[in-house]
Amino acid sequence: MSDNKLEVLNQLKQKIKEASEDENFLEDVFLNNNWFIPKFTKFALNNIADYLLDKEKLENWLNHYDFSSTIPYRIGIITAGNIPLVGFHDLLCAYVSPHQIQLKISSKDLFLTKWLIQIWSQIDSNIVHRLEIVERITNVDRIIATGSNNSYQMFQHYFSKYNPILRKNRTSVGIVRNNITDQEIDVLMDDIFMFFGLGCRNISKLYIEKGFELTRLFEVADKKYAFLFNQVKYMNNYDYQRTLLLLNNVPHLANNFWMLKEDAQLFSPISTTHFSYFDNENVLEQSISEKQEHIQCIIGKDIEYGQAQKPSLFDYADGIDVMEYLKTNI
Repeated sequence: MSDNKLEVLNQLKQKIKEASEDENFLEDVFLNNNWFIPKFTKFALNNIADYLLDKEKLENWLNHYDFSSTIPYRIGIITAGNIPLVGFHDLLCAYVSPHQIQLKISSKDLFLTKWLIQIWSQIDSNIVHRLEIVERITNVDRIIATGSNNSYQMFQHYFSKYNPILRKNRTSVGIVRNNITDQEIDVLMDDIFMFFGLGCRNISKLYIEKGFELTRLFEVADKKYAFLFNQVKYMNNYDYQRTLLLLNNVPHLANNFWMLKEDAQLFSPISTTHFSYFDNENVLEQSISEKQEHIQCIIGKDIEYGQAQKPSLFDYADGIDVMEYLKTNI
């Protein structure tokens, strides 16, 4: 990649940092999607700036890839909208490649992504000639598409001929052992609650060592994430899920904004975290291994507590290296 693109990305980093401190801008984002509260949008913007646009990190990442023999083609990108700018990494990969880009943005993230493209194009006017925002992907050579399980079926039907990268629902799990520290529990709460738990890197299921006192989790949650009680969309989900559990006499633990339910299922509803006990490491490994295709991250094993929502440039969704994909000639 040229030094010019590195400079562009450095300037983009500064603009994103400035936006993260702009209360009026963060409020505008929220008004366009009430799930994108200012606190979470600020967190997402700072993570992009600090982990994906840091010059030294970019140089190290780019040293692993060589596009000099790659023939430019047309790449289509379909983004999800579950968390702010969730498609940024795919877009960054495409930007540093030589390809033309068609971008289909989720309606849930339309305002923020269009803002990003606008400021990016002000820094690098060549984007106008390389990137097109579209309502429908057409006339491309390769596809990267992220969506729900239902969308995945549609993607397979329409895009299989493009040798695509297709992503469906995934979630993350956390391992809580008896020797976990109070500080680790503190940052574990971020892995659970950041973005209301809507990201594929959010923990929806905990594997808890027998003997661990569950009240330790609630004590920290009450101190750190009590503001969720004032978030209307989130609490509508909490009230609905709590009512279902109470009406059906399903055992669970709860404070006034979060529930823990013993359940073997990985995926849990908003405001609820499933958990299972373990007392044998081999059984734990086997249980996780059986569900591996649905798991994005294992926090407390592969990823340190508190780091789930701080992916690096090398942390490709579903473990598929997008840069290698873009390097390959059609």
